[in-house]
Amino acid sequence: MAKTSSELGAATGGELARGTLRLPDAIAISVSVLAPGMAMLLNVSGVAATSGGSTPLAFLLGGIACLALAFVVIGFTRRMASAGYAYTYASRSLGKGAGFVAGWLYFFGMICFVPMTMSGVGYLATDLLGIGSGWWIAFFFIGMALFLILSVIRISVTTRVQLYVGIATVVVIVIVDAVTTAKGGSHGQALSAFTFGHSLRGGFSGVFYGIILGVTSYIGFETAADFGEETSNPRRFIPIAVIAATAFAIIFYLWTTYSITIGYGVKNGAKFAADPVALKTTAVTFVGSWLGTLVEIGGMLSAFIVCVACATAGSRTLFAMGREGVLPAALGRTSPRFKTPVNATVCVAVLATVMALLIGYPFADSSFGAPFSNYYFWATTGTLLIIVVYVLLCVGGVVFFYRTRDSRRWNPIVHVAVPLIGAVVFGAALYGSVHPTPAGILAWTPLLALAWLAAGVAVLLWLRAQRPDAVTRIGSILGEEGGADAAVLDD
Repeated sequence: MAKTSSELGAATGGELARGTLRLPDAIAISVSVLAPGMAMLLNVSGVAATSGGSTPLAFLLGGIACLALAFVVIGFTRRMASAGYAYTYASRSLGKGAGFVAGWLYFFGMICFVPMTMSGVGYLATDLLGIGSGWWIAFFFIGMALFLILSVIRISVTTRVQLYVGIATVVVIVIVDAVTTAKGGSHGQALSAFTFGHSLRGGFSGVFYGIILGVTSYIGFETAADFGEETSNPRRFIPIAVIAATAFAIIFYLWTTYSITIGYGVKNGAKFAADPVALKTTAVTFVGSWLGTLVEIGGMLSAFIVCVACATAGSRTLFAMGREGVLPAALGRTSPRFKTPVNATVCVAVLATVMALLIGYPFADSSFGAPFSNYYFWATTGTLLIIVVYVLLCVGGVVFFYRTRDSRRWNPIVHVAVPLIGAVVFGAALYGSVHPTPAGILAWTPLLALAWLAAGVAVLLWLRAQRPDAVTRIGSILGEEGGADAAVLDD
């Protein structure tokens, strides 16, 4: 029988701060991990490297897959709340083994985004100050120190900071979008940006590889589910937060990528891809240098905020797995004062720093430079891992919805077709990431993701052989489950 986190916390001192987050906080968490300012400033050029003038199409397809997954996540969150999120949902639908693998991939995937985003902070800070990019590592360490402070204090304080920064950066980018679109860009409106015709690498192949970094920009829309135990009325507020974040991301990203694309012209995809801050260039070209500077400042703040959000999401999964005994128990302890998973948070910070130093220095790719070697390498690796989790959740959703069909209004289109659409698009993105083989240091990303998956399977087999009691606890601890209103929520 499932235990609640309150019951476990009373016995172990590992309880989170229950009920401290409200609906605005839940929305802020999901939107902040999306990091719209950073995503549109730094991710878009990476997508354009293969998708070219078809970059908006890559974001559209990625958005469709994430919208399908959003319905799956909502279906789960209406029935249970847990800090484990994917770890718990997969275990409840596909079994204990799948749950462990989902948690194993998810927490490392989220950790990958920490060196990625903080390296982005370092690069943008040096660019704004006009000093050499070699100083990025100094700002990386400053940012990590601030991250630890924000992550250990009460989570409601952190989410409000995330919300205010997010609103400010979005307003600035909307100005760029509105002016550029109104002026028709460089060569007029071009709906052909939503076709495969302007890809730089073989039509379909270029767009599907572009989906990898496109999906990177969407990752996090569901992160509010990680805070199910810390949110009041989680089975109502979290679904609202998830669907609000997803809808916002799709509309905002499509408009922004379209405005940047027509700003360069759909036939100038190579020039678009060569500019690491294409959004800033668009702002300078169509509005003025002052707005370009605001875009870059917003991107830097957004990168920092998403770093904090990804790290806190990853630490919650580590916390959940440590609490249930499948990872070291120390990870499942919380701060007596702040009720935050301080041990898991410190673990994330140490791992992220080591990862940044490895790719930033001895393994840096000269074609990217140190900050962007970190950015693109860990973005791609993390996204590959998270996409596998997303596929597991989509398939798990079909199983879970069918299993609970007697207590909900089950519909084959909503509960079977929609999750499968998400699984297929995510699967296509995975295929596009390995065929053809990516260039430079990125060629190692699928191998690293596969190695991490293999390591997780090995740990699971060891647990089954040596600690079977720990395996039986996978996904067993919930902050809140079921309830008389669950069926009403499904109407």
